[in-house]
Amino acid sequence: MLRKRNCTVVKLGGSLLDLKDLTDRLIAVVADFYNPVVVVGGGPAADRVRQWHEQGVVDSSEAHQLSIAAMSFNAINLACSDRRMCLVSSQDEATAAGQRGEVPLIDCLRVLQAEQESNLQLPAIPVSWDVTSDSISAWLAQAWGGELCLLKSVDAGPNPAEHLDGWFLSAFSNRAQLTWLNLRSNVRTPEIVTMPVAADESH
Repeated sequence: MLRKRNCTVVKLGGSLLDLKDLTDRLIAVVADFYNPVVVVGGGPAADRVRQWHEQGVVDSSEAHQLSIAAMSFNAINLACSDRRMCLVSSQDEATAAGQRGEVPLIDCLRVLQAEQESNLQLPAIPVSWDVTSDSISAWLAQAWGGELCLLKSVDAGPNPAEHLDGWFLSAFSNRAQLTWLNLRSNVRTPEIVTMPVAADESH
């Protein structure tokens, strides 16, 4: 059985990692959410992994794991840059961090391994470039019974799906809405975005 909704999974896009005031913006945003936990995107490190894969340096499985490792690396780097944040590897650790007044950043490599082994009712995360940190965040929100917020470099626009990866709707499991915020914008009011229903993959 899925846990009750008791957190907000906040996905920080890897394209935002070059913002000079990133930590201040992030901390200000997550303060408005209930029990926020932050998934940091792979950014340039994941882009480099994709290049290695295209060049045949690593195979698909290795590229998948290295891309997730890039997310963990970025979370570690961000946690080390600001004492108001910390790295966590479980939901219990995330809850404890929030109670201490710290913003928990997810060690995706460890968390996804543990959750995929224990939460068998959720779909396995495909080994594919259709899977990015967007759909991983949606999958984790399902696993942890949380709401989902996407922090991006763009507005959602009339067709938010065009800014998301190919597996996102499946990972989102037909839930109706998510929160979306262009963190590069000076407008700090999140959009409530209604997503289309995923196609039935059984046919």
